[in-house]
Amino acid sequence: MAKVETGHYRLFWEKMSGAMVVELLLDEMQVPYQRVAVDMAAGAHRSPDYLALNPTGQVPALAFPSGEIIGETAAIIIALGEHHPQPSLVPAPDHPDRARFLRWLIYMAASPYMTFIQFNHPERFLDDPRSHPALVDNARRRLLDQFTLMDQAIMGAPFLLASGVSALDLYAYMLIEFFGDDPVSLAVRPRLAGLYASVAKRASVARVRPRHG
Repeated sequence: MAKVETGHYRLFWEKMSGAMVVELLLDEMQVPYQRVAVDMAAGAHRSPDYLALNPTGQVPALAFPSGEIIGETAAIIIALGEHHPQPSLVPAPDHPDRARFLRWLIYMAASPYMTFIQFNHPERFLDDPRSHPALVDNARRRLLDQFTLMDQAIMGAPFLLASGVSALDLYAYMLIEFFGDDPVSLAVRPRLAGLYASVAKRASVARVRPRHG
């Protein structure tokens, strides 16, 4: 993977991608960064230049001031927490909530986040367009089950950790935004609805969310 020292953060992003939670976290941490658009519809994520930076071709990817570039939303969040421990949006290794934080961060990145790929891009899984509606319906049912687990996991008032707001809440907000205007998703999940409403009021959301359409 290429490494080019720049002295600042560069976020390789696309609208309504996992870049949203990274932007929210950078904003909450008051860390300046530059956005670099990657047009995935045009295949820019498969271009030689981008693959030289991020061989997986995934978005987002974050270039650190040192020039180190990492992908995967969970990995980016953990690394940012290590580089910017204040505010404490990522519990430190010795924090009582660290294990719980990691458990739910990896769950959201590996389960609902990946299910959304099937929900929004069934063509990546099956070539026959006739099979896509059933695939999307399957993904929707699984997403609602995953939202129920997240609702049950909320320990704070209203945030996921009892110790207060964390990057988990920003991640959960993003996932709900991915689902779109679906009242069913929150109507029977009151704790998740409360978390979403609280995060939606944050100044970082007011600044970041409009960029994602």
